Amino acid sequence: MKARIIQSRQRGQAMAETALFAVLAILMAFGLLSWIPTHRARTAATAAAYACAQFLSQSPDPNRATQNAWAVAWQTLDADWSGTVGVAYRVEVFPPRGPGQPGACEVWFKAPALFNGLLGLSHADWSREWFVSRSETWKARW
Repeated sequence: MKARIIQSRQRGQAMAETALFAVLAILMAFGLLSWIPTHRARTAATAAAYACAQFLSQSPDPNRATQNAWAVAWQTLDADWSGTVGVAYRVEVFPPRGPGQPGACEVWFKAPALFNGLLGLSHADWSREWFVSRSETWKARW
């Protein structure tokens, strides 16, 4: 009789542990899935900031370089491949102040939090990716 009671309790404990493990596995899966938009947004922001910095260093005219760099950053962010629906971006371009001086491009992004109601996540803050670009002295004759 005692063996039957102990076996019954063990079966009940195993069912409780299985249920707890299943809930934890589901929460972990949702948590991992919620990182996808942030990762994609960061990748797109990095590509845009790098492209912006490259175009910033190529033109000898600082005004034209700023416009070209800003435009190419937005073209990179709006590309079909990025898959970043719902992500907010902000692009800032800081042109070189003189020949051979550094310029910079910053791309700020804010990705939506998936499963916010389910996981109780807070709203994401703005994150930033940036690159510094130095125009070559022989090109920058302005």
